[in-house]
Amino acid sequence: MANQNERKGLGKASTEVKAPANGRAPSGGASVTNKVSLFDRVPEKDRLAWPDIAAILSGVVSSLSKLMGGGIVAFYAGCQMGGVTVAITFALSFVLTYFVGKICFREGLPNNVVSRYYIFGRKGSAAGSLIWIFVLVGVLAVGTVQLGNAILFAFGWEGEVVRWALFIGISCVWVVMALFGTKIIARMNAVFVVALFCVMGYVVYLIAADGQLLEAATHGIMIPGVEPVEGFAYSVNYAIMTSGLLALFAADFTRFARKERDLVPISLTGSIFAIVTYIFGALIVYYGFDKSVEYFSAQGMDAALAANAAVTNPGVSLVLAAGGIGLAIICLSQMKVETSNSIGGANAVSNLVNSLTGKSISWTVAVIVANLIGLVFIFGNILDQVNAFMSYGSILTSSWCVLLITDYYLVRGKMGIGARDIEIGGEEESVNWRGIITLLTVTLCGSVLYATGILEVPFVLVTPMTIVMYVAISWVMRDKVRS
Repeated sequence: MANQNERKGLGKASTEVKAPANGRAPSGGASVTNKVSLFDRVPEKDRLAWPDIAAILSGVVSSLSKLMGGGIVAFYAGCQMGGVTVAITFALSFVLTYFVGKICFREGLPNNVVSRYYIFGRKGSAAGSLIWIFVLVGVLAVGTVQLGNAILFAFGWEGEVVRWALFIGISCVWVVMALFGTKIIARMNAVFVVALFCVMGYVVYLIAADGQLLEAATHGIMIPGVEPVEGFAYSVNYAIMTSGLLALFAADFTRFARKERDLVPISLTGSIFAIVTYIFGALIVYYGFDKSVEYFSAQGMDAALAANAAVTNPGVSLVLAAGGIGLAIICLSQMKVETSNSIGGANAVSNLVNSLTGKSISWTVAVIVANLIGLVFIFGNILDQVNAFMSYGSILTSSWCVLLITDYYLVRGKMGIGARDIEIGGEEESVNWRGIITLLTVTLCGSVLYATGILEVPFVLVTPMTIVMYVAISWVMRDKVRS
């Protein structure tokens, strides 16, 4: 068990970064969430109406990486099977956001704290930090490359030196904004979101004016060499990864809801906007697909690589449609989202160091380290490996969500193995081996089966295996846990 000094140390580290962490909320509710420590239950006076929380979730979708999802679904699976993926996205986003969100609402605490007390333990929470670093910093890197490619296309810049200098420069902007610009971004968020949706609406208008709207909404697989099963699996893995990420992100804000029944419209709003993003993304990629393929082919890519690059870089299509105005809006909108990802990654770095060593690092160091990790992803050509990134991410986010849901509702709830209602400042497990062993085993099995091509969609194994394994271990250890 953790001693009192260790608990105080962790609380201090988390409190030092609480304002930036909650400052990532892209809505007017950010000023309220800034006031509540990560380790304090939300007081009644700081509760928010459900539309305010729903606005936070709807703002999350305004990024290039989210628009890319629509292109992946439509171009790899085809519009018909993409519709199935959209249905899966809606259902899974709603279920995970609702049930994970309800836990955080009842506890009045954010997801990372709830997960630490329930399924990871104090030192074991390093596992959650590693997952968060991989997912959030990976998304940060993807967005950085997408924005950089849009700028390179707009100005006609070429050469590896220019390309890498631009990526490094953009990463430096994220560091500066995370350290000094969160209040500015929070105030201007509504303008950024509205402007981006106006540009996206303009692209749809251009497609309709050209008489191509029907084709844009009904085409088949557009990536050379992609088989139907392979393409559908790719789109589903992306949907699962983003659904789990949405649920874990939303849980930091569902704790501010006024009533438990508010979680239904909050979860519905997040799920609906995920679908809206897919539709816009699919249409935007379609609009600029041919010219984007031509642009990337000129860089020496073969047909398949050029088509993949066209799908994963929706910013190029937006520049084609709206020119300099479109590029400016992309930059402003992406600045908001990537600053949030930078902050979230820095929080994970801070918690990782603290959970393993008991020491805290400065917020500046945490932000810089998170962005340096992002550059490592970029130098590893993450956008060229986005299929693998999303698939492994789907394993990590879904296993985390399912593990937390199983622990709270089934093991602690129906089976009565372990208590609910977190006591802040009370004794904690150093490591919840039941959760850590389950997470590691499921992740390893899912990753190996996916990497060897035996299992295209790891989620079909991850979910039942997580539930069965965690319940079984908890049952075997029930007397020890209850004592």
